[in-house]
Amino acid sequence: MTQLAQNLDVELYRTMSLYQAKAKRVKPLAEWVASSKIVLDGKPFTFDRHEYLIGPYGDSHPDQVEMKATQMGLTSKAMLRAMYSARYGDYRGILYLFPSKSDVLDFSKGRISPLIADNPDTIGKWVTETDSAGIKKVWNTFLYLRGMRSRVGLKSVPADLIVYDELDEAPQKGIDMAQERMAHSEIKESLKLSNPTIPDYGIDKAFQLTDQRYWLLKCPACGHYTCLEDTFPGCLVEVRGRVIRACERCQGELNPAVGEWVAKHPRVTDQRGYHYSQLFSQYVEPVEILKQFRSTTNLQDFHNLKIGNAYIEAENRLSVEEVLHLCGNAGIESASNGPCSMGVDQGKDLHVVIGKRGLDKLDSLIHLGVYKDWEDLDRLMKGFNVERCVVDALPETRNARAFAERHKRKVFLNYYQVHQKGGYNWNEEALTVACNRTESLDESHNQVMFRKIFLPKNCEIVREFAGHLHNVAKKIEEND
Repeated sequence: MTQLAQNLDVELYRTMSLYQAKAKRVKPLAEWVASSKIVLDGKPFTFDRHEYLIGPYGDSHPDQVEMKATQMGLTSKAMLRAMYSARYGDYRGILYLFPSKSDVLDFSKGRISPLIADNPDTIGKWVTETDSAGIKKVWNTFLYLRGMRSRVGLKSVPADLIVYDELDEAPQKGIDMAQERMAHSEIKESLKLSNPTIPDYGIDKAFQLTDQRYWLLKCPACGHYTCLEDTFPGCLVEVRGRVIRACERCQGELNPAVGEWVAKHPRVTDQRGYHYSQLFSQYVEPVEILKQFRSTTNLQDFHNLKIGNAYIEAENRLSVEEVLHLCGNAGIESASNGPCSMGVDQGKDLHVVIGKRGLDKLDSLIHLGVYKDWEDLDRLMKGFNVERCVVDALPETRNARAFAERHKRKVFLNYYQVHQKGGYNWNEEALTVACNRTESLDESHNQVMFRKIFLPKNCEIVREFAGHLHNVAKKIEEND
């Protein structure tokens, strides 16, 4: 028995030694893609002319955010990371998310299938199940491709790594639901990437919570580091018939391949963020960017897709200062003889606004408050002699309906209808009102812009209200 035990110990030691040796031979992602002769989009993978990607490929931080311009190689990186992690990581599942199901099908057929077919001796050998567009078995890990608009597609999928591709185009409430797929994971890795749209939303909001790394170019003449995004458009200078990337200190020409990732907020957060711009792309000439900047009629798309920055034109978003300019000297009222109108926004809490017609035909908001219970609203209805109240019908439809039933013909549940145009559709029997979301927000926006209402004096709740108005922005969407 003793000899048998010794033999087992020897065999166990040998097995563990082989396993550890094999583990040590696993190359990091950056080294693997560079040395494995990976074919990507029909061409051998290389960091040549993509030097800015070397650092991000080598970053194994578990929580990363990438705010990007278009065609910077980030979706390819995410795809390769998913495949590499499935093969060499101890993952149960990897969840790769897109805004919609059609995006999933396009990605699966246009990117995943060619990647497998073009790399039969590496990735192709790992993939054992390829029949489904929405699920692939890579080595011992399942790779799930899902759209974020479907609640069903996000249920019952265990994940250790979640990739959110084109985050800004997806329903933001789906993010929390997706994160729950990692509730039982000991790994919990997350990668968010997207073109930005408007400030404080989607990828821009996520990026603000990171250490915010930018690719700074080193000047060969004076050694100064320049952030092109911070100095645009001054960083593009016309010299002897050419447009160059210029050092902000000496105006010398910068080489986009020679740079360093530098965090604007190091040690402030444990989240890693990268910002990518076509300003340092070696496939887009500076003259093209400058020409488009000077001629475009759509600055939002230019900043979102070329520079990689969130952007909204001033007329499409209220500033906090514009809202606070409406403040008078009166305090928040606790009651009124009315008649008054009340609006209720549902969320974690109940945000309430109560207004009253003025003698000079300018309306006044006389009460702003945040409440926990629907019963609080009953007291407000009575205390302010509210003649008409509009409440979000969602998400707590049952509580909202019960409140409307208690105050029939006074409380109406609001539903946004895309096809409702030119006014509001009041239904006295159903206790509902339908409106077009864009038209309704335009009207409230204009009331502030053209100073048609008064607010109570500047205080904490009024500043919170101003912040809510500031966070609503108008974005143009083209219907093909």
